[in-house]
Amino acid sequence: MKLFNQSIAEAGFNAYVMVGLPDNVTTFPKRLMANGWPDEWADLYIKENLCDVDPVALHCMRTVDPFDWNTAPLDPARERKALSVMQRASDFRMKHGFCVPIHYGDGSGGAAVSIAGDQPDLAKGVRSAMLLMSLYAHHRVRGLLTPPRPRKPLLTAREREVLTWCAAGKSSWEIGRILNISQHTADAHFKSAVKKLKAPNRLAAVVLALRTGEISQL
Repeated sequence: MKLFNQSIAEAGFNAYVMVGLPDNVTTFPKRLMANGWPDEWADLYIKENLCDVDPVALHCMRTVDPFDWNTAPLDPARERKALSVMQRASDFRMKHGFCVPIHYGDGSGGAAVSIAGDQPDLAKGVRSAMLLMSLYAHHRVRGLLTPPRPRKPLLTAREREVLTWCAAGKSSWEIGRILNISQHTADAHFKSAVKKLKAPNRLAAVVLALRTGEISQL
């Protein structure tokens, strides 16, 4: 995020926020993924629940296209609270901004990366660069914040046993004696494990099983 902040600063953006899209359940602070806002503005935004009336945040729910802050739908006469959000943001050198909505394809919601500045460069080429950097930064942050899903074991318990003893230097005959199975059965489990791991031979299967966590050394 330090590198992201330095990169957007070159185009005149001095603030950013990366946040999950509203879901009517999760509060704004819990949706924050990365916060590069001025501290006073962040405190004010959270304390007064400005996310509920922020036209930029609301527009992220309606579009998949990146947009400039000033293009977010807003009726100044009827939505004075929303207008106030934009006016107050400018007091913190966030007069103009660019927002990148990100809707996840797996139905798990989405996020937005919003960057702002007093007089940032919003030329077409700069927008394209900001879009790519925002998507990349979000991908990295989301990957770091999302715990890895438990991986379903590929091998059966018996296949893991024979590979574990093989890693300990035991032959098929010895493994059969240890597990109280025939050498033929032990070889059958080896063959199945090698196939599942797409390994060229037993040794490679053992190495792959160790690397992927299917087995551990005795």
